[in-house]
Amino acid sequence: MARTHGLSKSRLTEWRQCPRRLWLKVHRPDLIETSVKTERAFQVGFAVGAVAQQQHPDGVLIETGNLRDDLRMTRELLANRPDAPLFEATFERNGLLVRVDLLLPERGGYRMVEVKAATSVKDYYLEDAAIQRWVVGQAVRLTGVEIAHVNNQFIYPGGEDYLGLLNRVSVDDRIEALGIDVPVWMAGARKTLGGDEPTLPPVDQCKSPFACPFIGHCNVGKPVTDYPISAIPRISAEKIEHFEAQGIVDIRQIPDGTMLTDNQARVWRITQTGEPELLQDARTALDALPWPRYYLDFETASMPVPIWAGTRPYQKLPVQWSCHVESQDGNLEHFSFLAEGHDDPRRSFASRMVDVLGADGPIFVYNRSFELDRIKELARDFQEIAEPLRAIASRVVDLMPLTRESYYHPDMLGSWSIKAVLPTIASDLDYSSMDVGDGGDAEASWLEILHPETAEDRRAFLRKALADYCALDTLAMVRLSRFLIGGADSQS
Repeated sequence: MARTHGLSKSRLTEWRQCPRRLWLKVHRPDLIETSVKTERAFQVGFAVGAVAQQQHPDGVLIETGNLRDDLRMTRELLANRPDAPLFEATFERNGLLVRVDLLLPERGGYRMVEVKAATSVKDYYLEDAAIQRWVVGQAVRLTGVEIAHVNNQFIYPGGEDYLGLLNRVSVDDRIEALGIDVPVWMAGARKTLGGDEPTLPPVDQCKSPFACPFIGHCNVGKPVTDYPISAIPRISAEKIEHFEAQGIVDIRQIPDGTMLTDNQARVWRITQTGEPELLQDARTALDALPWPRYYLDFETASMPVPIWAGTRPYQKLPVQWSCHVESQDGNLEHFSFLAEGHDDPRRSFASRMVDVLGADGPIFVYNRSFELDRIKELARDFQEIAEPLRAIASRVVDLMPLTRESYYHPDMLGSWSIKAVLPTIASDLDYSSMDVGDGGDAEASWLEILHPETAEDRRAFLRKALADYCALDTLAMVRLSRFLIGGADSQS
């Protein structure tokens, strides 16, 4: 007898994204590659869900740890406590299992609310809600279905008062027609699970609406090349498919005369020669600047549930900076700031930065809009130091466009990010060996430090990792500036 596979809402949505993803999730879970970003997304969702529950203090959480017990507890609560809001109420219909974020009693039945950490109702949430309603609507009378999403205009007043953090949007009209498709989706998912591994090639579904944890497996067997055509800047998926259909998988295989933009043609040309290109424009611009020179980098934290009064959901809150100061004789000094404790660090962050950056000299950053936006926000929120902060903003010089216009190395693979440039100009500096290797890691690490259950030795480890990472970002800019001026991989 063929095995019948149970389905859940998450499995059905995985099948909707890609049948191969669902098959691998069930039959080859050992192939899952979960990123830090994915884990962070789960944590964000839990935080928003907790706020939604807190707004119904008489609610009951159904979380026994056993599926059958959750189903039984849901039935008993519906029968014996019909006036109680239910969290994670569990239902099953024809082998399809769902859990409801909020099931709120009201006259005539229950209102079902799905809670999302995003700041708007996304299209794929509608399928999610349609699946929920198809299952739950058989067990209870639903008076309405809503999506609750984060209101990014909410300003936290403090005191654990999160009333207004979530906007609830009715989606009844938008999911009505989707309900008839749910049994069709279920049949398709079960057929997939009962067969062999699908052979769908990796294309757009690998990233939308979610990053697939099996992309590494699905790419096995694809042609491997040092310079894939996907590294051409802003190349479209259609053009990639067009090249691959001709057997072209490497930039160096693209024939001369192919229609490319100026920047794409530049990448193609330099990759063809295998030799990096360094023009004199950046050197001319940098030689004209005075001393001392400051190299500044920020790290921020972005939380869906704000913890500091006066801040908004997902506001990029500066919590760390690093600054290398270079004098004309080549001497370097390093200064830094990293938030401590649970209090709002922004005032201390800004005040210490004003002291270190002084009143004269260019302040180098990489991709200036990020740092400039944070400085302007600090000036807005802390009027007593607004004038020196605005003066700092006026001194900012962006190294990124200077680098893009003057330098390219084939190994940068079409990217001018600092992490793509650095290995080609300062081979002794390496992000890959660091415990914190990028901005996403940095944010997740700082939030882990903030979490009350994090052990002190773990906090100490993360603080050092953050300090090392941010310092490398500014040292990288020092080395890049020197390279653009001198054209040598010099550590001096």
